[in-house]
Amino acid sequence: MNDKRNQNPAEDLKKLKEIPKWTRKYAQNRMLTTFVLIVMTCLISVSIGVPLLLVWIAFVKGNMILAGVGIALLVAILIFLIIFLSKFGGKNRGLIDQKIERWIYGKEGTTSMPVPKLTKKKKWLDLVVAMIFMVCLLGSMFLSMEGYIAFKYLQPVSAIYIVPFFVFQYFLQRPRLGPLVLICPILYAIHAILIVAGVPIFFTGNLGMLSIGLPVFGYTFLAYMIGHLYSRYALKKLKGVTHLEGDAADGA
Repeated sequence: MNDKRNQNPAEDLKKLKEIPKWTRKYAQNRMLTTFVLIVMTCLISVSIGVPLLLVWIAFVKGNMILAGVGIALLVAILIFLIIFLSKFGGKNRGLIDQKIERWIYGKEGTTSMPVPKLTKKKKWLDLVVAMIFMVCLLGSMFLSMEGYIAFKYLQPVSAIYIVPFFVFQYFLQRPRLGPLVLICPILYAIHAILIVAGVPIFFTGNLGMLSIGLPVFGYTFLAYMIGHLYSRYALKKLKGVTHLEGDAADGA
């Protein structure tokens, strides 16, 4: 086989040029780690946002008992976050990413794209954008509960800030993440357009908030699963190019 390859130097050169391409595509689309981190972030955001919204509504309606329950929940959650960040923040930042990465992709070895360099300006911009996003999210939820935004239009209204936020996060994270993550905001925007066009793909009443939550989670899950499957394809192509064998190449 070696003799045969040596007789085709042009073919060998072509394969060598494909190695960086498929390595990059494979690394960019190992998305399950990021997906797990997103789920964790969403759970943390919801765990803070729901009690905060509860306290807000309680104060507006003058229900001090409900406000007390909400404040107690917030305090408990903040204590948990302080403990969590003391273990995985600061000098240990990235440790949880590594643990999740090893758990999911341990048999495939270690590979990653360069982490985008965050300047001080970008860090502040990211923080400001995140705060605006949370204000918009909580505000639209509150306005919907108060009847100012019809449940039918809750998802289309949310698309105004959710789609740009997701696109912003992609540009902030590239080249660490590939463009397949944009499937989520694209589908979310299409979902909003369909609702405005009259397609009844939304929830009402007590389930109204699922009009936002379900599409966000569902389309994110779909985008990351497609990315993960593409990473399997890229790994297979990489195996073919480099003639690797064994578990690391099989992606087992």
